[in-house]
Amino acid sequence: MAPRARPRALPPGPLTDPVDACWHGRYFQEPYYVSGRGYDQYRPAYALGWAMALSPACAQQSFEAAEPLLQQQWERERGASLLCWSQVRDAAAASWQQARHPRPAQPVAQELDLGAAALLNAVLALGRQAHARLGECMRPMPQGLIGQVLARHCNASQMLIHDLERAIASSGGVALPARTSQAALLRSTLWSGLMGRETGAESMLRRAEACQQQWLSACEAAENASLPKPLGEVLRRHALTLRGHIEAIHWLRRYML
Repeated sequence: MAPRARPRALPPGPLTDPVDACWHGRYFQEPYYVSGRGYDQYRPAYALGWAMALSPACAQQSFEAAEPLLQQQWERERGASLLCWSQVRDAAAASWQQARHPRPAQPVAQELDLGAAALLNAVLALGRQAHARLGECMRPMPQGLIGQVLARHCNASQMLIHDLERAIASSGGVALPARTSQAALLRSTLWSGLMGRETGAESMLRRAEACQQQWLSACEAAENASLPKPLGEVLRRHALTLRGHIEAIHWLRRYML
């Protein structure tokens, strides 16, 4: 008799929108969450746990029995996440349990008041402007470590923008369309003054730092407003990320120029 083939894992499918929104709205309240880590670092683990719990390959298995298979799959399906399996195991397990034993639906978030919505959209608009200006600082793309750091900051800033857009929507608010921010960018004499016509690595890093500092100042100011707790957590995470970006640029200006 031929040996029975081991079940093969299926690639994790995308999370459905309601499940994705559910985890996005509460991941930072979970016991395994580590301050400063964005949703993008945990999302592939939620997708993996969810898909594998519902896959034929694991239909008769507990999470513990299927864990070696999940860990192997994680190394192939982690995407942009920088976390190792031990750092996301509990997130994958939570998503696995949610798929097998769905929690009751959460009540729909109440609509944000106009003042809070306007404040958050102001931060969002400035974040979009900062992201656009950071992209301009990278044309032409600098070589070496400076280019790598700025590219990483540019990618991270785009994730922060998406994170805030989703947070506003999940809290019952409406994120203004990007074209509104683009129009504001064209009218902004502040950014025109910051950009100037200077060239060189020092000028580029100074401009990159300036646009992120403006964004950080907006996040810090909004943190002091009366906002729902999840939104306050989002702003604190964003501020922490932006402070890290600014510190990295300080290091580049001090040691690489």
